[in-house]
Amino acid sequence: MSRWLWGTVLAVLLSAPGRAGGLEVVARAASARRQAAYAAEQLLVVWEGERAHSAFVHVQHDPAVGTRLSYRPVGSGSRRVVWHVRDRTVEYDPRTRAGRSYRNDPVRASPQAQLSWLERNYALTWSPTRVLGRDAVHVRVTPRRPGRPRADLRVDRRTGVILRSERVSPDGRNRELAVFLNFVPQQAGWMRSVRMPDDLHLTQEPAAQAVTESEAAARLGQPLPVVWLPPDFSPLTEFLVDGRTGVARRLYSDGLTTLVLSFRRAGGPIPPAGSRVVFRSGGPVWVQSAGLRHALHWANGGWAFTLVGELSPDVLLEVADRTGVQPAPSALQNLLRWLAQAVGWADL
Repeated sequence: MSRWLWGTVLAVLLSAPGRAGGLEVVARAASARRQAAYAAEQLLVVWEGERAHSAFVHVQHDPAVGTRLSYRPVGSGSRRVVWHVRDRTVEYDPRTRAGRSYRNDPVRASPQAQLSWLERNYALTWSPTRVLGRDAVHVRVTPRRPGRPRADLRVDRRTGVILRSERVSPDGRNRELAVFLNFVPQQAGWMRSVRMPDDLHLTQEPAAQAVTESEAAARLGQPLPVVWLPPDFSPLTEFLVDGRTGVARRLYSDGLTTLVLSFRRAGGPIPPAGSRVVFRSGGPVWVQSAGLRHALHWANGGWAFTLVGELSPDVLLEVADRTGVQPAPSALQNLLRWLAQAVGWADL
């Protein structure tokens, strides 16, 4: 669960029923969460139907330094270390020292706006509980609309840290569980002696530029396509344009879950291996699923679209239908496009 969402959820769940004294409680909780420093061992489990994938994570967090996550998948010799430092993330393999570094997407929506989205789109109930011997709040987040995931959280009252989080897909078949096996509060600044290795071989990924709609249209060379997203999803970011690839994307949220929409000028989508094709009334849409998330790929009007989210496939497919799906190209069109790419002609 992302850091911006923690603040949104806390603002609701730590308010007393009836909001009596709620603002004071929220202010204390938010302040405590920002200042919380801790070390922990965490278990992550993702269920896809009856199949489970799990990993242990060593968590180190210090607001003065950042967050270090060391992943150890169960049943695999692979390892991964992830550092979140201010507005940048570094990922690398601790054995080969190879990895990548990239800037995090800047969120434009205020915590107050995100709170209003959550309250509008989800019903929240809460009750006191204890986790790892600590006072906590048990929060159930239930969608008001079908086709959206639900969440079950246990949040430490003193620090505001989510000690247990479970997310369930709309159909109940897939789940994601993150649970702390232990939790040790620390003093702020305790990670100042923890350093990244000096011999990392990192690929620096250029940051996409955050621009307005008119600026994005100017960079892509024509007005942006109209995409009909599900009701009550609001922009989290500006348009993010990658000047190297010509891909524009934008993140949207309903308060709990996020949609990532990407599009580029192209004759058709490039679906990844393992995608399944779903034929709609307008044409084909390629769907790829992993856990709670589904990625859709389709084309319309000279644009290739990708939409990634935790909504049900039926809800995401409706986005493609309303936006428009172009028919599959004929064999002759495919041949001409291949020839154009082979000899460097302009797009046909």
